[in-house]
Amino acid sequence: MQVITSKDNDVIKNIRKLKDKKYREQENKYLIEGIKLIKEAVEEKANIDTVVVCEDCVEDNTIDQKLLYEIAKYNCVYVAEKVFESITEVNNPQGMLAVVNKENKEEDIDYSEDMIVVLDGIQDPRKFRYNFKNDR
Repeated sequence: MQVITSKDNDVIKNIRKLKDKKYREQENKYLIEGIKLIKEAVEEKANIDTVVVCEDCVEDNTIDQKLLYEIAKYNCVYVAEKVFESITEVNNPQGMLAVVNKENKEEDIDYSEDMIVVLDGIQDPRKFRYNFKNDR
């Protein structure tokens, strides 16, 4: 297993650029972080471009072995902890993130439905609780 130890590596620089919305739109890609999200992306057969794994999490068995086998099918990049910390946006990272290609699906919205709710920039969905029944 080859481990990237430099923050100046081109792969790392490109991943770091994806933090900027302009670059995400330009590249038609986005980042997901965390073991659960990556596991769900693999199960849903998302168009995963690259999976980045912190080498320390592999060594201390933080990441389930079954998931490691699944992500091995993709382009996996192993990085040192200091490199992973330079690309993560999470305060307590789980040691895994992925670059996912956006799908260019143009889906029509069915406006005959009663309600459409759009959430943007939600950090902790548990904090968002709203009782729609009382609002009518």
